[in-house]
Amino acid sequence: MFQPAKIERLPKMNFRYHLLKVDGVWYLMEVDRPIIITYFLPWFVYFIPHKAYQLTEDEVGVLAPKVFERDKKHQSLVNNQIGKTSLGLGVTSMLLARAFPIEKYLNITSRFVNLSLMMLILIFVVGLRIWMGRGEGMQEIVADKTPRKVYCFPSEIKKILLILTLTLFALVVSIAICYVILLNLSPNFIFHIVLLSISFLFLSAGNLIFYSPIISFKAKVK
Repeated sequence: MFQPAKIERLPKMNFRYHLLKVDGVWYLMEVDRPIIITYFLPWFVYFIPHKAYQLTEDEVGVLAPKVFERDKKHQSLVNNQIGKTSLGLGVTSMLLARAFPIEKYLNITSRFVNLSLMMLILIFVVGLRIWMGRGEGMQEIVADKTPRKVYCFPSEIKKILLILTLTLFALVVSIAICYVILLNLSPNFIFHIVLLSISFLFLSAGNLIFYSPIISFKAKVK
């Protein structure tokens, strides 16, 4: 039977594991396996079982020391500061673009360079994603080595549809940019920057979007 659940991220950048709380019990949930699903077919990530290891409160304290004392006011302040910084950078970029016509320096005249840069970006993104999903040393902290199967869904269907749409959009944009680069329709460096960010977003959607702590979940542990 599915019960209300809560997900917390580990304090360090760790894409492989999340903390899951179900019925007052904490688990270390492995959300980044199997790779084929979580990387390339994230739409099915809710429909496959994930491994989870039961944790004691002491183990939770070691893995995420501040998980019991989240300061929402501090987090809100940080988010506001990030928003102001992003706005400032955006305004500065617009002013610089008007003062200096940098667009003429962004064009790549060589088709070979254009294609090579695209391949390097894709290789870099996949390599970075694999490196971030290693999750080394996590199971050494957990005393219970017996994995349990966990099915974890968002509690609201409309949120599932929104998540699926966002991920599909990221995939379509990535394919469209690769198509433009392959045909050399617009040899501009901006396309490579967008490809870098959007392709990484798609590959990490299973962790960043599908299992985001801001979403309420329901989970079943077997």
